[in-house]
Amino acid sequence: MNFFEHQEQSKNKTALLVMFFALAVIGIVLAVYTAIIGVIYSQTSTSASYGIEFKWFDQNIFGSVSLVVLMVILGGCIFKIIALKRGGQYIAESLGGRLVNPATHDLEEKKLINVVEEMAIASGIPVPLAYVLEQEKGINAFAAGYTPSDAVVAVTDGCLRRLTRDELQGVVAHEFSHILNGDMRLNIRLIGMISGIMIITSIGNIILRSGSRSRKNGMPILLAGVSFIAIGYIGVFVSRIIQSAVSRQREYLADASSVQFTRNPSGLANALKKIGGFSKGSKVNANLAGENSHMFFSMAISSLFATHPPLKMRIQRIDPGFTGDFPSISEAVSSSAQKEPSVMEFADSGAAMEISPENISETIGIMDSDQIKYSLMLLKSIPQAVRRELNDAMGASAVVFAMLLDADAGKKKRQLEDMKQVLPDEIVRHVSLLDETVQRLDHNLKLPILDLSLPTLRRMSAEQFQTFKQVIRILVESDGKLSLFEYALQIIIANRLEASFRPSAGKRIYKSIEQLKEEAVILISKLAIEGQDDPAEAEKAFTSAMRMIPAARDESPKASKGTSGPPKMVDRPFQDIGNAISRFAVSAPGVKKTMLDACAHCILFDRTVTIKEAELLRAIAYAIDLPVPPFLMKEGV
Repeated sequence: MNFFEHQEQSKNKTALLVMFFALAVIGIVLAVYTAIIGVIYSQTSTSASYGIEFKWFDQNIFGSVSLVVLMVILGGCIFKIIALKRGGQYIAESLGGRLVNPATHDLEEKKLINVVEEMAIASGIPVPLAYVLEQEKGINAFAAGYTPSDAVVAVTDGCLRRLTRDELQGVVAHEFSHILNGDMRLNIRLIGMISGIMIITSIGNIILRSGSRSRKNGMPILLAGVSFIAIGYIGVFVSRIIQSAVSRQREYLADASSVQFTRNPSGLANALKKIGGFSKGSKVNANLAGENSHMFFSMAISSLFATHPPLKMRIQRIDPGFTGDFPSISEAVSSSAQKEPSVMEFADSGAAMEISPENISETIGIMDSDQIKYSLMLLKSIPQAVRRELNDAMGASAVVFAMLLDADAGKKKRQLEDMKQVLPDEIVRHVSLLDETVQRLDHNLKLPILDLSLPTLRRMSAEQFQTFKQVIRILVESDGKLSLFEYALQIIIANRLEASFRPSAGKRIYKSIEQLKEEAVILISKLAIEGQDDPAEAEKAFTSAMRMIPAARDESPKASKGTSGPPKMVDRPFQDIGNAISRFAVSAPGVKKTMLDACAHCILFDRTVTIKEAELLRAIAYAIDLPVPPFLMKEGV
């Protein structure tokens, strides 16, 4: 199953989740109605004392109860969903998580940061923020967020301190599978629904406290409170069933993906064995562990309906020889020694690579051990002066600004002068000083550095973010000329950071490539013109790409209105390119796949491409929010 199939499967699971939720609400309505009728009946010696004939089913009471219960449950859901708008950060912090500073000197925390960074770069997603649940001594972890752009990876203190690097890598790879497969949004929806279902228990506790203070009507109020608490626990019971139904199979898939990513089954298997042999297991003690239990790496709470498969079964799928005997582990922490990556070298940015355009879509959301090693090498190749800048928002901003400075001295001077309109002189000078270091960077390092800057930039205030975007716009517009790669960097920055500051912004989802014919022509035309010096070769590249767009094969879009036959290549300004990319970024997975295939055929139509061109393709994929891992040089090429 590829990335796009996983995304579609996640949508189907959402439909299943809504069905379960509807059944739970119906059950709670019936239970609340029965409790209220029971209270009325218990206080009535004869139905005549109410002036009406007593009935176990009263249409008016049932209608009122249904309306009130629906309003209460949906209100609880909406309240929780509003709270969850902050995404993964809110969830991690609500469970007692502490954000790990990338500049930390703690060796174990540094190990976590390194593993998260190398996994992110290898998979082509934004680097998630890393959190530690310091009060949790059990071995556990989770990934949370609406999208990869606002994701966090959190581990318990037990996971951080008691797992080796290989074991931690296996656990983090498992969580990255949830990020890549679209499980996180489903998890957040499930949290909102469970909160609504469980709100009945809170109402019961309030009623119970009111009844204990009432002398006149204490008994019926106490009876109502106990009834609501009992119904609330029915809601808890139903919630556990829903969590179990949604989560168990996904854990097997994430385990298999972790092994596929790392090519090291012993890392994940040994982490699971440590959970089985550790006195604290994977238990999480936080108050909100119950409603979030489906998100964790292993069972966070005790429950009749387990959210995760048994440890023995999970391990045996990875290590068939496992007998079920869990070796006891002590409270001593594991070594933080870090394996050195295999020696690899950069290819020159002009070196040729052999990449098949037909296989590009198959790389989405997939990584392997070679790419993880390569990402480690990339991390080690970044100059320390640049790495230090990425530890705070001002330094990370300065690095991004320097990456967008023009190589021409005159245009660069104009850019720096224009930046002074919104930034203090000392920051502009700092950007200027960084320029030489950034200009010397290998082309392979630009996207990884951009990814590494995002966790720090996500910690900007809303005002700082607006200033940051304004400077980016100045840099793009003031030099008068920009490469498509640099323009894609600007869009990546805007799209991937925007989710952190406005994750719930409603956007139109384009479900058919038919709706984006004109945008396809505009973007592919620019790719063809950018990639080819010879107009005839550019036309061939454009034609090759447009064959991948079903909606554009027989009908010209607006760009070619008034002509017949296939669409013609056009050269539009960057603003139109940006609008086209932004619309593809919010399109359905199938539309994104079609567009990526077309872009791949445009850039790779001659089957031989330079590293620089390959990174342009990755930048376009990043800009439309597709995780494309780095392309590796093949031996002998």
